[in-house]
Amino acid sequence: MAVPTLLPAVVPHVPRALNPAELRARARLISLSEYGAAGTYVVICPQEGELALPPDSPEWFGWFATLSSFRFVGQSGRFTAYRETDHGKPTRGWVAHRCSHNRHFKHWLAVTDRLSIARLEQMAARLQAHVDAL
Repeated sequence: MAVPTLLPAVVPHVPRALNPAELRARARLISLSEYGAAGTYVVICPQEGELALPPDSPEWFGWFATLSSFRFVGQSGRFTAYRETDHGKPTRGWVAHRCSHNRHFKHWLAVTDRLSIARLEQMAARLQAHVDAL
């Protein structure tokens, strides 16, 4: 007589809750638009990886409309941008921010549908000039 074999019980995978430090680390990951070594701009989203967004295209501006902040690394400098708020609600306006040697510099950047490569590069150069003057 054959002895029945018992199969191990299948336990469904339940993801564990993230601890506060892990939540803060994930919150710090923001999207990046960077001038790459190949002479093109690369868009990197923490959740989706590299995105094929042609600069200054409708998809480009649509992507920015979904963000609350992003980093830009251009040919002339870099900065972090965040969306302005009005009574706690995000607006279409963006502010560029750069910190160096414990000094903070920020300037009005643009509204979402004006975040062109030319404008981003212009602001990166402007903020880099502040840093170089230190």
